[in-house]
Amino acid sequence: MAILMEDSIETDAAPRAALPKTPILITAATRWEAGPLAKALKLESSGDGGYEGLVGGRRVVLVKTGIGAKTTTDKLNGLNGSEWLLVISAGLCGSMQKDVRHGHVIADVREVEFDFVGLLRETAQRLEIPFHFGKILHTNIVLKPDAKLALGVEQRAIACDMETAAVRRWTDGKTPAIAVRVVLDDLDEEITTTFPEGEDALSLARFARDNAASLPALIRTGFRSSRAMKTLGKFLTAYLETL
Repeated sequence: MAILMEDSIETDAAPRAALPKTPILITAATRWEAGPLAKALKLESSGDGGYEGLVGGRRVVLVKTGIGAKTTTDKLNGLNGSEWLLVISAGLCGSMQKDVRHGHVIADVREVEFDFVGLLRETAQRLEIPFHFGKILHTNIVLKPDAKLALGVEQRAIACDMETAAVRRWTDGKTPAIAVRVVLDDLDEEITTTFPEGEDALSLARFARDNAASLPALIRTGFRSSRAMKTLGKFLTAYLETL
């Protein structure tokens, strides 16, 4: 008796549509981080500091959270923490090790499946971008070089930022969360700790009027930030296209 295999049956039914891919959420603190990432990933503004689009056929949502743990948590609390394939805390960080330099990409991937981890290194190798795995330490302030050195040794940290810890707490283990950051300041470099209160034109104008002495340092930091974020945008675009 002949056995008819299922895949040999001819049918006139239309092929089943492919299931949509689970989306990815990216967080970035400021417009100077979120804006370059949105441009690199070709995401469109969705209002209220958010951007959306498709990368590699997958929906990607980018949210500008504001600086620090509290503003990050407050912003993310309006989202569902369990609907994402992956949550990425992206943006700038400060080096806490001598061999970790400006423009290097850092990934903190603690307790995340290897499927996400291996592709990070492969992406860096393909793009020939200096890359490091390691712990990103949470800080509430911009650290001076001596503090970065001491805490880097004490905490065995490779870099520091102000938002990744809050992103991880928000996911609460329900969704894989990683940090993919680019180094702004080297271990022995000190960046300005004086910034405009807001990101709008009026806040920038007031800051320029009241902080003329700080403007050269802020402008240098801005150029370095722009250069670093271009590297991170290139890296994340290539990485997300592989997922």
